[in-house]
Amino acid sequence: MPMGEEEPMELEIKKESPSSKEERERVEGIVEKNLNRVIEILRAKNYGIIEPVKSVRQEVKEGLEEAPEAEERKGHETRVIGFAGKGGVGKTTLAALFIRAIGEEEGSPSILAMDSDPNTCLPEMLGSQDYETLGDMVEKYRGATLPIQKFRQEFASLLLRNEQEGYDLLPMGRSEDQGCYCMVNNLLRSSFRDEVLKGSYAYDYVVMDCEAGIEHISRKTSAIVSDLVIITDGSQLGMNTVRNIREVGRKVKIDIDNFYVVVNGVEAEEIIKDVKNLSDELEITFLGTVPYDDAVKKLSFRGGSVFELPEDSCAYSKVKEFVRTMLSRDQK
Repeated sequence: MPMGEEEPMELEIKKESPSSKEERERVEGIVEKNLNRVIEILRAKNYGIIEPVKSVRQEVKEGLEEAPEAEERKGHETRVIGFAGKGGVGKTTLAALFIRAIGEEEGSPSILAMDSDPNTCLPEMLGSQDYETLGDMVEKYRGATLPIQKFRQEFASLLLRNEQEGYDLLPMGRSEDQGCYCMVNNLLRSSFRDEVLKGSYAYDYVVMDCEAGIEHISRKTSAIVSDLVIITDGSQLGMNTVRNIREVGRKVKIDIDNFYVVVNGVEAEEIIKDVKNLSDELEITFLGTVPYDDAVKKLSFRGGSVFELPEDSCAYSKVKEFVRTMLSRDQK
């Protein structure tokens, strides 16, 4: 039959899942038949086709036999909390403290700790052991065609291998300027959506230690952030960074529900007042000030995990207040 005269593809959409074995097999057959026809058409137009690892019939069968607990999670919404700010203001330390505080919330929520900075520091602040970076995983694909299904399988496996006590870990690793990440970023966005934000094993929270800027968020994730916490030290450069991040958030394709500003390690009332005024000007919620904490400073110098801090640490106590404030706030 000529290319322009294909008969309409058979596809019957129903709200309910097929119940009988015969009906299930009929649906599986229709899907497989139509997919094979699509592949033939694309090949005729000289498109490169990557064969799926599983047969479509097997994929459909698994979908029809989805466990009840997976069905219950379909309405689940992951809360993504990002931390941004200029270098040296303590955003990695505060991100780690937030991870500890969220993990102590009622119900033991599942958390993915994501380090988006190529200069990987978050794992050390969390005391993470035996982990791999995403850069390590994708290095084997340099200059090669990436099988989509294989990438997703390895991405899910990476999360399992990086499981830690109380959280899972996803460090990005190597910088993008060490090779072309265009294809990798496309696959990562898809895998991030399907493995992290959706499905029966979606996380309750993703806490993301961002690079100095936030432009990369739309390249590496779903471009959806529930809360963006901007850390500043109140310096002129730190204040300019707050302003720049806010402007970038408006321009790039990132859906950010809530913006917050936190002043870290500053007690001068005049500086705090200036940050509050800037927050009002930029329509950002001023979350508060994390006081200087000698225990945190010593931890940063000698190396160690935020989980080693005493419960009455003044910095950690303040972070717990911030977490309660943020988590009690309805998302837009």
